[in-house]
Amino acid sequence: DLMTRYGITSENKRLLELALQKPYDGIGRDAGRLLLAQGGAPMIWNVVKGNDAAKAGAALASLRSVGSKESLDMLRTVALDTKYPLPLRREAVRAMGGSQDGEDMVLSLLKESKFTGELKGAAVQGVSGAWRKAVRTEAAKYLDGGATASAKKHPPVNELAQMKGDVVKGQNVFKMYCATCHQINGEGADFGPKLSEIGSKLPKEGEYLAIYYPSAGISFGYEGWEVKFKDGSSVTGIVSSKTETDLIMKFPGGTTQEYKMSNVKSMKQLDESMMPSGLQEAMSTEELTGLVEYLSSMKRK
Repeated sequence: DLMTRYGITSENKRLLELALQKPYDGIGRDAGRLLLAQGGAPMIWNVVKGNDAAKAGAALASLRSVGSKESLDMLRTVALDTKYPLPLRREAVRAMGGSQDGEDMVLSLLKESKFTGELKGAAVQGVSGAWRKAVRTEAAKYLDGGATASAKKHPPVNELAQMKGDVVKGQNVFKMYCATCHQINGEGADFGPKLSEIGSKLPKEGEYLAIYYPSAGISFGYEGWEVKFKDGSSVTGIVSSKTETDLIMKFPGGTTQEYKMSNVKSMKQLDESMMPSGLQEAMSTEELTGLVEYLSSMKRK
């Protein structure tokens, strides 16, 4: 909060440390966003070009929800440059799909056949959490063999609910797909409902249905809104606070932005959940059952 308000560039080193420590959390991604905004791009590049592969990947992952031209140019450069190791390029491709402008960039690069092999799969995976269903559907068309993500069939929910998943694998799936919007025991982004006690609130069948049909049960206070401004721009997110003069919006990844109501042209509540439908389409059955097994282990203490 202090960095956002005062822009203390002498703290950039600590911002970098935070971004590397928690690249998949809202805090870490806020740190990455602030670091770039305060001229910290050379620091991030030093990590990306360094000898520590884990830190290099974390540096790129922390930029996932930034969506600025500078961050997307950085991710695009790493993704397309063959001098970087393939795992790092995959991380850059996945991170590119974490913002609306990034999703559009991913689709453009897929259309131009810039991604091949594993990178193509990473690109589709990176936008699998896109709120815009058209983005997910269009990206899936580029998978090899003409297969689409929706072609991945899972057993019926009643059968899935009887299957035993791998909790450890499920925790990793949560970090990859869910932590950009949900928190468990303080880990993850503060955007959607917290899931620390979800295992006490929903049976396995209910958890599967919540993943399959997120718009069927939108929690109060988490409704999505499309806000259009007088300058022609627009944003989609959750209304965190609204007064006669000020509007604070919250976005996936946990970031917030304040706007003046005098600049707002219109506000429309969305019929669909901000949680994208079809997440299960990007997962294997093993990943899906592992995720639900992990969520089911989150009980009220």
